[in-house]
Amino acid sequence: MDYLALLSLMQVFQGLLIGLAGIFLLWLIFLGLPAIFNGPPFVSSHKDKVAAMMKLAALKTGEKVADLGSGDGRLLLAAARDGCRTVGYEINIFLVWLSRLKALIGRPAGRVEVRWADFWRADLSDADVVFIYGFAGIMEKAAKKFQDELKPGARVVSLRYDLPGWPPKGESAGAKLYIKS
Repeated sequence: MDYLALLSLMQVFQGLLIGLAGIFLLWLIFLGLPAIFNGPPFVSSHKDKVAAMMKLAALKTGEKVADLGSGDGRLLLAAARDGCRTVGYEINIFLVWLSRLKALIGRPAGRVEVRWADFWRADLSDADVVFIYGFAGIMEKAAKKFQDELKPGARVVSLRYDLPGWPPKGESAGAKLYIKS
């Protein structure tokens, strides 16, 4: 291999590394940094996890669904397709706009609302179902919030992390169902 070909190959490799670093930097700025100060970073839920959570929730037409940390709106849109009224609480403004755009494109008949808000300040008293993918450090506080605010019979579906003090009523693919007594 001659010198010019090797130099050209090195420039291509360098361009790829710079491009990957740029993509990572954009991810960090738009998706990662807001979470560093406000909670876990956005991790999209695989369609199998979404399906498992939806099945556990056993949604009924007309129910009100809240998604705490709604990310890109996957659960909101799935619940809206099942005839539910949904509201997502998301701290990352870029994910709020992405969710709103997906809702606009998906046209779930105005049943999806995405709020740029800290879910700790959300009033959950009229929610029939709450979805949460928290992390171990917040689930005790979330359990207290649910106990204080949710109406009897309201369902909570948590992905991955347990809700302390609440006995699970079902489990599927890493998601657990809890029912407020």
